[in-house]
Formats: sequence, C-alpha cells, structure tokens
Amino acid sequence: MIETNNQKPLTQMEKLKRSLFFKSKMREKKEIAGLNPKKYSVDGTWEKSENENMKKPQKPQKPQKREITFFGKLVIFSILFFIGSFFVAFYVFFQGVNVISTENVDISISGPSSIGGGEELSFQITIQNDNSVDLELADLIVEYPAGTLSVDDRNTELSLVRETLDTVPAGSSTTNIFKSVLFGNEGDEKEIIITVEYRAEGSNAIFFKERKYEVVIDSSPVVFVVDTPEKVMAGQEFEMNIEIISNSNKVVKDFLFEVDYPFGFDFKSSSLSPSYRNTVWSLGDIAPNSKRTLKIEGVLEGQDEEERIFRFYGGSEDQENANEIKAKLVSIMEPILIKKTLIGSELVLNGDYSSEYITSSGKSVRADILWSNNLITKLTDAVVEVNLKGNILDKGSVFSDEGYYRSHDNKIIWNKKDSPQLAVLNPATDGTLSFSFNIYPLSYISNSGIKNPEIEIELIIRANQASESGSSVEEVETRIIKTVRVNTDLLLTARNLYSVGSFENSGPIPPKADKETTYTIVLTANNTSNSISGAKVTASLPSYVKWMNKIYPTFENVKFNQVGGEIIWDIGDIPAGSGITTSAKEVSFQVSFLPSLSQVGSEPVLVDNIRIEGIDDFTGKKISYPIKAVTTSFETDPIYKSGDEDVVN
Repeated sequence: MIETNNQKPLTQMEKLKRSLFFKSKMREKKEIAGLNPKKYSVDGTWEKSENENMKKPQKPQKPQKREITFFGKLVIFSILFFIGSFFVAFYVFFQGVNVISTENVDISISGPSSIGGGEELSFQITIQNDNSVDLELADLIVEYPAGTLSVDDRNTELSLVRETLDTVPAGSSTTNIFKSVLFGNEGDEKEIIITVEYRAEGSNAIFFKERKYEVVIDSSPVVFVVDTPEKVMAGQEFEMNIEIISNSNKVVKDFLFEVDYPFGFDFKSSSLSPSYRNTVWSLGDIAPNSKRTLKIEGVLEGQDEEERIFRFYGGSEDQENANEIKAKLVSIMEPILIKKTLIGSELVLNGDYSSEYITSSGKSVRADILWSNNLITKLTDAVVEVNLKGNILDKGSVFSDEGYYRSHDNKIIWNKKDSPQLAVLNPATDGTLSFSFNIYPLSYISNSGIKNPEIEIELIIRANQASESGSSVEEVETRIIKTVRVNTDLLLTARNLYSVGSFENSGPIPPKADKETTYTIVLTANNTSNSISGAKVTASLPSYVKWMNKIYPTFENVKFNQVGGEIIWDIGDIPAGSGITTSAKEVSFQVSFLPSLSQVGSEPVLVDNIRIEGIDDFTGKKISYPIKAVTTSFETDPIYKSGDEDVVN
C-alpha cells in the first residue's frame, strides 16, 4: 500500500491525481510555461466510504439470466402438446372409453375348406360390432379370385361383390351368405378377400377391416391325360396324345381346349379340326363320365439338350369371345427334350428351306437333299429314300441323275452302288443329292375336281453305326416331311360385245370420228382348285370413254370413280370350281366411245389396267395378276368382221 508523508493511506482520488502528474513530478525543476500548480480540497467522506467498502467482504456476483426466445417457447409447447396427445390417445384406445375401434369389429367366416372345381361354394360371413357406437354406412365387400363365376349365370364372371349393410348397432352382429363357383386345378388354393367398410357418427373418415378366406380345390370336373415323348429329334415330326376326361356328374358346357406351344414348334396336323389358329379346339359340351381324345402332330426345332415346355388349358368358353377360355378348369404343362438328329438332313425346294413350299401349277420344282454326319463315329451303308405323294404330281417328269425312281410307288432311292458318297459317312462330313419334278397345270385336270392340291415329300436317311465295342451294328435313321402346296388358278377374261349381251348398243360400226358408239364390256372370273376370299377386279377408263352407269346383274358390287376413271368390282368369295363345275362369276357394264380424228385407222383401248386379286384360302397367299386391255375389237360378237375395230373418218 502506498502511504503519504504523514503515513496515511492514499485515497482513490489521490492515486488518480498522482498518476496524472507523475511525469511532472519527475521534471519538477523544469518550468512549464502556462501551468500553475493548484491545490484541491477533497471531502473525506470518499475516503471513509472507500475504506468501508474495502473492509466489507465481497459477495459473488450472480450470473445474468438469459431470456427464452419465441422459437424456443414454440418448441417447448409442441413437445408438451405431443406428449399430452399421446397420453389421451393411449387412454382412448386402450382403456376402453374409445368412440370406435377396428379391434372391436370382428369378421367370422363359416364355409368349407375345400371344394371340387366347378362346384357351388356357399359360405357365411358374420360382422360383430363390439364398439360402444354404431357402425354407420357399412358395406361388406367380397373379392373373388380370377375365373370365379356366378351361380345364377355361369356365363357371368364374379370379381367383386359389394353388399350394403347400412347400420350395424353397437354390441350386435349381422350375417350374410355368399355363393359362387370356383374353378382351378386339383390342389390349387383360392383366396377370397372379405372387407367391411364403415363410418362413425359425426366423422367423415372411412374405417375398414379385412380378412382372407382360403379354399382348396380338391378335384377338377375335367382332367387331362397327356402323353408326350420325353425327347424328340430336332426337325423330326412327333405326336402328342391328349385325353380330356370328365370327372363330374354334371355336363361341362361349351368346353374349350387350348395349347400354348413353345418357341420352335411347327404345327402340322391334328385329329380334330382346330377352331382358332391351330391352338384352340371347341369341344362343345362334355358329358358326365365321357372322354375325348385329341392328337397333335408337329415338328420341334432347337439346340441339342434344349428343353421346351408345352402348356395345355381347358375351361368354359367366353360368351363374348368364342376363342378364349373364360374360366380355366384345368391346366397342365409337359416338358420335351430336344435331341439333334444323328444324321443331319435338310430338303431344299427351289432354294426354299421352309417346311412348306408354295408354287403355281405347271411349274418345275428342284429338290436338294443336304445330309451330314453329326456323330463322332463314322456311318456306313447309307440309304436315302424319297416318297412322293400327290395327285398333282407329273410322274413322267420325275428325274434324278444318281437315284433310281420307282414309278409304281413314286419312290426315289439312293444307295452306295449308285452314289459312292453314301458308302462311308465320316464324322463331320456332309454331301448333297438332288432330284426334280413337275406339277400338272390345273387347267388340264380341272374337270377331275381336285381341290387343295399338294405334294407331300418324305425324306428318310438310314445308315449303320457300329457299337462302342464293335461287336454289333445299330441302324440310325432320320426323316423329315415337306409339303408343296399349289396355288389355285384364278382366271379372269375381259371381252367386248356390240350386238349381243345385257345391253342394247348404238352408234356406227366401225366407230367413226366424232360419232359416239356404245359397247358392252363383260368380265368373267373362273377359279380351279382352292377357294378364294376377298377377290376384286380393278380397271380404268381412258378420258375419251364414258361410263354409262349400267351394270348387270344389278346386285354385283361395281363402283365407278369419276376422278381417274377407276372401276372396282368387289367379287368377294369365289368357290373352288367356279366356271368349271359351277357357274363363273361374271358382270357386264356399258361404256360409250367418242373417237377423234387423231384415232382414225387405230384400234383404241376401251378399258385399261385390268387386274384381279384375292387370297388363296388353302395356301394363304395373295394372288394378283393383270390381263390385257379391252379394245374396240369385239371378235366374240356374232356380227364382227375384220376391220370393225378400226376408227374411220
């Protein structure tokens, strides 16, 4: 502590004063101009107060309180509100004083656990309301599995049924009975979903409760017994036998059988005619304890050891679409393993590798046989045989440079004697054989009544394979069948008449410049062997020929377009044999010709760009070809003489 001369402690004011004039004290011998020292009298109370304060013990200073912000207050309020709401909800829903709870709504179902497919299913649903309030605007919803039908109308499918319950009073229950017909395979589990929807008094919220009812199909009204080979040779025809057996004491109406073929399968034929695309068969009504048999033949292509799945379905016909199954009664699938042929073979017709070759009558067909040894061992003494079948075959035209043709049974045979390449077929080797034949022109044999003409070619290759031990020889064989289908001869003729025909004509003959002459044009369509659908004839008139709007017969659908002068004769279907064994399709119409001086000495065209087209129902091919134009020449008319077609002045 600092003390003065009289040894008294310095006051705070004196300490301050001393610090202010400390430097001037150090320089007290120097005179500072303009500064005169002065003395001040300080009240002693300061000193006393200061001394008292120094003697009193100092209390610790309390920390200053921080003020809570508005956001903080909002967070605290939210937390408290959430906690309060949780306890209120817990009390309402778990302490039994709730307004309404789904836990207090019970759905009980009484019905069989299993049923036969196609039989009537009847089950009872009871809704129990254990709430303290009523269930208002309540609905009972039953959702059925796909393929379920109505009991009253088995053509009507059931998917969802909604029953109005109105109000279910507190503490009471309501019961409803539902009926349906379930379908499926034996062992299938069918799931029915039951839902009750309702509201509470004073609330727009919709509450619901759901329950599932499972029924097992313990039998099917129809069963399939499918006999398919475990393995087939690629490219070789095989057969599948399907037995459709009734397992019900009731008639199964409008039964459809359907096959889903795998990739690579080529349908060839079936014992019953398919009703749609070679995949659907309409079998009608299946009587109790009856049986139907269906055989399907085809060829399966694929890689070695590749498995393909065939799926077979049966069920009731859809009334809206007769080619679809409405409710499946039975389904089954069968795998078939593909094996590559030991002797590879291919029959190529005029360069076409497809299993069915389509051509026109009177044409020549070249056939190439491609063979190969697919084994790792050699084959010996190979024999190649071709069987030709078909009444459209011109037997006298069959030719092979190495093979021998036996005309009495239409077979061509190659062996090692005539073809040395067949003596030994080493592994991974191949070769080629060929032959040719002609198809009769249908116009030559039209009176024989041949319909849907085709030639079937069966190729068989046999060879000997030594066993691994070499002690025995096993014959291996491969065969393929290809078909040559022949398009029908759709013939069209067009002629010009003047003195005869369906209309009376007028004007100078020969036609004279600047003078009008009318003619009758006759179009006649003939068809030989295959029915034709969608047939029509198109033609056009030159600008100097006028359409007279006269047609015979009047029921024929002939239209004329003034713009472009186009004529369209919509024939429609032309049966096989039209114009040969039955009447031809024919129409006549009248035109007017006004020649000009520039046409003098010529034979002008009256109808040009004549073309007929249609679809061959047997081959599936579109047939279309043009014929020559009709001129002023009317050679088939009784009064015609040479020169009557030329325009004169």
